[in-house]
Formats: sequence, C-alpha cells, structure tokens
Amino acid sequence: MPYKNKFFRKIVVLVFMLLLPVIVIYSYSYQVNVSVVKSEIENSSMGNLRFFLSQVENNVAQLALHSVTLTNDSSIREMMRLDKMDTISSGIEAKKRIMEKLILYSTSSPWQNNMSVYSPLSGAVLTTYPLSRYEMRDIKIDKVTRWSYGGKDDTQPDDRFTWYTIDPPAARNDPSSANLIVEVSFSVENIKMMLDQYMTSKQGNPFFYAPGLEPIIGHKGSVEKVRELTQYLNSMNLKEQVNHEPVKISGENYMLSYVPSATLGWYLVDFVPLEKAIAPINKNRNAFYTVISILLILGIAVSFVIYRNVQIPILQLMNNVQKLKRGDYSARLLKMPKNEFFFLFNRFNEMAGQIQELIENVYWEKIRSREAIVKQLQSQINPHFFYNCLFFIVSMSRLGDQKAVEAMATNLGDYYRYTTRTENQTTTLADELGLVRNYLTIQQLRQQIEYEIQVPEFMQSFPFSRLLLQPLIENAIIHGIERKKNVGRIVIRGELQEKAARLIVEDNGKGMTDAEMQELDKKLRQPLTEEMGCGLWNVNQRLIHIFGSESGLALSHSELGGVKAALCWRKDDNDNV
Repeated sequence: MPYKNKFFRKIVVLVFMLLLPVIVIYSYSYQVNVSVVKSEIENSSMGNLRFFLSQVENNVAQLALHSVTLTNDSSIREMMRLDKMDTISSGIEAKKRIMEKLILYSTSSPWQNNMSVYSPLSGAVLTTYPLSRYEMRDIKIDKVTRWSYGGKDDTQPDDRFTWYTIDPPAARNDPSSANLIVEVSFSVENIKMMLDQYMTSKQGNPFFYAPGLEPIIGHKGSVEKVRELTQYLNSMNLKEQVNHEPVKISGENYMLSYVPSATLGWYLVDFVPLEKAIAPINKNRNAFYTVISILLILGIAVSFVIYRNVQIPILQLMNNVQKLKRGDYSARLLKMPKNEFFFLFNRFNEMAGQIQELIENVYWEKIRSREAIVKQLQSQINPHFFYNCLFFIVSMSRLGDQKAVEAMATNLGDYYRYTTRTENQTTTLADELGLVRNYLTIQQLRQQIEYEIQVPEFMQSFPFSRLLLQPLIENAIIHGIERKKNVGRIVIRGELQEKAARLIVEDNGKGMTDAEMQELDKKLRQPLTEEMGCGLWNVNQRLIHIFGSESGLALSHSELGGVKAALCWRKDDNDNV
C-alpha cells in the first residue's frame, strides 16, 4: 500500500496552528473592544437622554406649578366676582390685573405657552391666546391635573400638551361646580427646538414616542428612519424603565435607547449608529485579517515547495521500497528529480535490478524444489490408505458380503478418481470435503462411526490443497475411535477469523495425555525419522510449504473426549487462502 501524502497536510496544519492562537487572541481582543465601545455608547446615550429628559420635565413641571399657583393668586380669584363688580371700570381693572398675572406667569417660562382662566361662577374666561374670541373646552375628568396631548384645530394651530387645574380640587369630578379652572398648554415646537439643540451638540437622533400617536421629531431628525423605528416600537412591549437594545434600520445597526417620561407619559427614544462608532476598530480588524491571509498563503506556498522538492521524492522512494518488500522486484523510480535525490534514485534502480535478477534465479529453483517435496509427501499418504481398503475388500469377499464390497469399491473408485489427478495439486475445500465423505462412508462399512460436517458455504469455495484433511480423519479413527468399544463420533467444523481460516477435526476416541500431546507436537516440528509416523507430520509440512510459515497443524484436547486437530492457514484481503 503506497504511503499517504501526509507531509504537506502536516505542514499546512502546523501553519494554521501557529496562526490560530494569534487569530483567537485578536478575535477576543476585538470582541472586548467592540463590547467596550458599545457599553460606552450605551452609557453616554443613557446619560444624555436622562439629562435631556430632566430639562424637558423641569420646564413642564414649572408650567404645571404655575397653574396651581394661579388658582391661589388673589388677583386671579377675582374671576369669580367679575359678574358682580359695582362698576364697569372696576371690572375692566380686575380683568387687566388678571391678564397681567397670566402674562407674567407665561413669560416666566423659557417655553412659549398659553394660559387661560375660566370661572364657572361668573362665566368669565381670560387667556393669553392671540384670539379675538376664546372659549374654554369641555374638560374631561381624565385630563385634570395631568398632561394630555391634543392635535391642532381652529383654536390651536399646532399640536400641544395641555394641563388643567381645578379649584377646589374636590370639584374635579364635576368641573361645572368649580370656582376656577386654569388651563396651561405648550406647543410641541418647544420640544422640537430642544431636540434640534440636542442633535447639534450630541450624536444621535432623539424623538418622543407614544404608542398610537405620531412621534415628535426635531426639524433636523431623520423622518424616514424614525417612522421605520416607530413601526418596530409599535410591535414591542416597552418597559416602564430605562432600557437599550440593538436594532437594524434600513440595513444598518443602531443602538436603541429609551427613557420613559413620568410627567408626559411619553418615551424619549434615541438611536445611535454603531457602524460609525466601531468603524476604526473594523478597519483595524480588516487590516489584521488581510495580513493573516497573506501569511497563510505564503506559509502554504513554502510548504508546497518543500513538499514538491523533498516529500514527493521521499514518498516515491518509500513506495518502491514497499514494492520490493511485497516481492515486486520490477519496481523502478522513473521520474528523476533535478536535485540531490538524483544520485539516490539511480543507486536504487541499480540495486533493484540486481536483486530482481538474483531473486528470479533463486525463486524458480525453490518452486521446482517445493513441487517435488509436495508430490513426494503426497505419495507417502496414498499407499497407506489404499492397502487398508484392499484388505477390507478381500475380507468382505471371503465373508460373502457383496453389498459391502460394492459400496467399498464405489466409494474407493470415487476416492481414487479424486486423488489421482496429480496434474493440479490445488482444488477447493468443497471437493476435499467430498473426498472426506467418501472416506468416512468407507470407514462406516467397517465399524460404527457417526460424523458431522459443519463448514460454512462461503468457505467451501476457498482454494485448498489435496489430501490435507483426510489424514486427520484417518488418524482420528485408527488412533482414537478404534481403541474404544462405543460408537465413534467425528465432527468437522470450519471457522473464518480476521486473518486466518481453520478446519477443526474432533473425535470422541481414546484421546491423549498432556505429556503425549506435547511430545507429538514437538515431533511435528522436527525432521522426519524412521521411528516417526508420517501422516500428521506430512500434513503439517505440506501446510507450511504451501501456505507459508504462519500455517500449520495445532493439536489440543477435545470436548468430545478425544483429540482436537486444527488446520490453520493464512487468509488474504480477498477472503482467499
């Protein structure tokens, strides 16, 4: 298997690992900086809004206080007696004093406002409105001693906030029974002018908002953005406390802040663009990531140069060495690099050529020798079984048992039809099991034997060498089952492990002691002597010669009471043996 090209990946990963801590630290620093800027914007916006709202509410509170003061002023209280004045001149003088008080209180406020006084007792009304005729509106209970917002009409050319004070306070539920009613109002233009002054000195776009009403926007405010934000506020449930949150308006990010006004019942809202505030930080971030990207590209380029001029030649050399290890001695290095590896590649090709020439000569000689050994070992097994079968046929003929002779002859013929095919020493496991069945049928004619074959179907298609399994069956019968009087039993099982295949033969024969089994196992791995039986030794040696040194015969005690013999051989990646 060729080596995977991991060097280039490792270099690239190393470059990433070197730059990653810098990126992480800078990203954390960037987030901290942005968080600090946002926090400062929030705090600054909140502070400015609170201060601005306090100025508005101070002016509003001053006007409300004026209305209360007017109800207690002696001059104003003369309104209740205007219809009872002794002379017309005294009534005119009284109205003049009342108007002077109204104008005095009205002009004492920095805001433009209008004050009106009405007395239900006398039916008289006086106002600072520049109107020839003014009538006090019908007063609703919910508008007494609180600021109410109203739109423009015939008497009021612009939107206004209005405050009513009733004397005595107990008459607020029935204004018609009051002694005096004081009306104070101011135009929203006062608030708009203050909003314009705020936008001139501060960053932002403040406005006043109340659900269901048109927002109060300064003359310098962005009407389109305020209207878009108003739609967003209408879908929110605004809290009765100071709050701020990020919003997106026309594709831009803003920090929204709002402060509720307890006096007017409206919200002072402001939204500050975040992009402008953090633009320098983002510019620095973009420059940083540009430099990091350039460094990364340079690092990958350097890694590729090292990979192409060093790693690729090393990989070619390693892959060809692996080919030599697997036995492919025709491996050669074709692409010759124009650097220091040129000399190494030439020497490798020369060495591989010499090894191929030497190995080919030795390999074919070894093959011829192995074939001779296999045929010689197989020839030692066949006569032993043949003699036993002939003696059985002779014995049955003398006893006159023609069926036994016929069955023996038929199975013996099938058996030798299989064993005499010497032109091909390799068969399948299914054919070898067929031979074993013929052999066991022959043995069943001679004695009481039961057998069971448990080999999976997919294993029976494996390539297998001839006459490897039959000697184990024969050995189990002769040395195990025939020495006991009870019915003999043989079980043949097939197992497939991760890297090896096994054929297991178990019997219920006499068995062996531990010492005898160790001695037999030792003899199987020694050269053949005249005193040693050749059956099991031949099987073990053939396995080693055919399938390699990792194969062989393993003996152990069987749970059936006899011996357990296992044929083990190596399996390749394609489930072949």
